[in-house]
Amino acid sequence: MEANHILPGYVCTVPEVGMKLYVENELPADPATVWEVFDSPEYRERLAARADIQQEILEERTEGNVVIRRIRTEPNRELPAMAAKVLGAKKLSYIQENRYDPDASRLDWTVTLEAMPDRVQVSGSTTCTALDDGTCHRVVDGDIEVRVRLVGRQIEKAVVAEFEKSMRRAVEVAQEILDERGLA
Repeated sequence: MEANHILPGYVCTVPEVGMKLYVENELPADPATVWEVFDSPEYRERLAARADIQQEILEERTEGNVVIRRIRTEPNRELPAMAAKVLGAKKLSYIQENRYDPDASRLDWTVTLEAMPDRVQVSGSTTCTALDDGTCHRVVDGDIEVRVRLVGRQIEKAVVAEFEKSMRRAVEVAQEILDERGLA
C-alpha cells in the first residue's frame, strides 16, 4: 500500500494495482531462429495440442517492418463455476494482438478477454537477445490488471500462475523443435 497525504494529519492509502508477468530463459539458437520457431505453424500446432486450446489467426498485416497479427484463443476446457460466474463466460477466450519488430528483436503484445474486455488489461513485450555463445536470452515481461471488486486480486494471481505454466509449455515446445533441428 502506498500512502498519500491529502490534507495535513490525514492519510489515504492507495492499493497497489495489477501484477507483474515475467519469465526469462535461454534457448540454444540465435534470436532470428528462435523467432522463426515461435512463429512457425509447427510450433502453433504442437502448442495448441499440448495446451488443449484452439487458435485462429483473425488478421495479419505489415506496417513498415512491423508484422501485426491478431489471434483468437479458446481453451477446450471450461472455467471453474465461480470464475465463470464472475466473468460471465464458461471459457476464458481472448484475442491477442502481436506487433513483431524483427529489427528490434521485440514483440509487443496485448491480450483482450472476450468477457469483460473493459475490466481486464494484459500487455507486455517479448525480447530475444543474442548471447556471445550463439544462444538467445528470451524475456517475456508484462502486466495484468483486473478491475473486479472483491475478487480481482485472486483472478490476477490465477492468471499469473497460468501464464507461468503456459510460458514453460511454450519454451518446452520450442526447445523440442530446436532439438529436432539439431540446434540443442
